[in-house]
Amino acid sequence: MREVLVDGGGKVNVMTIFGMRYLGLRFDRLVSITLKMANKQVVKPEGIISSVIIIIMKVSTIVDFHVVLEEDEVYPMILGRPWLIKSHAKNYWGERYMTIRIHFNR
Repeated sequence: MREVLVDGGGKVNVMTIFGMRYLGLRFDRLVSITLKMANKQVVKPEGIISSVIIIIMKVSTIVDFHVVLEEDEVYPMILGRPWLIKSHAKNYWGERYMTIRIHFNR
């Protein structure tokens, strides 16, 4: 999937219904919360998809997504802090790049 946004301020991972359908996924459960997006818009997720495998540059992580109705189909997926933590990402904000690494349990 192209045009995925990484948001270091995002407390959850977000996917649009378009992204969910594109990947052939379904809701695992419904939720009764609201999310405040970066643009200050408050949205109610349609549901949650659990244990989605994300592979970026051969690094695989498993995360959950809150699914929202798409307002502007610019980013079908937003990877927030849960993904950053699980992928062991290291951000170099000043230099405008990020590294992710494979983590081995020892």
